[in-house]
Amino acid sequence: MLKHQIKRVWVDDEAVYAETIDGLKASYLFADWSKLASATQEERENFQLSYTGIHWPSVDEDLSFEGMFHSNNCCNITAGEDSVFYNAESQKR
Repeated sequence: MLKHQIKRVWVDDEAVYAETIDGLKASYLFADWSKLASATQEERENFQLSYTGIHWPSVDEDLSFEGMFHSNNCCNITAGEDSVFYNAESQKR
């Protein structure tokens, strides 16, 4: 299985974006997620990354990297381990 490691995640007024170390980019519009659509920009910017996705603690919303990249036609959904992931340890180097 081809795996893609997340390099960075960022937000603007309309969406959350992710980019892999091999250059793939994907996004989700906040308007598609009711909790994020009604969140303030400060709440949207306050996210945490895990191996599998993004968590917004103040609005209790979670989005997966694999789902994001699949919805942007960048990867397939896998039955086992996620094909798109974030590794916090590799970001510290």
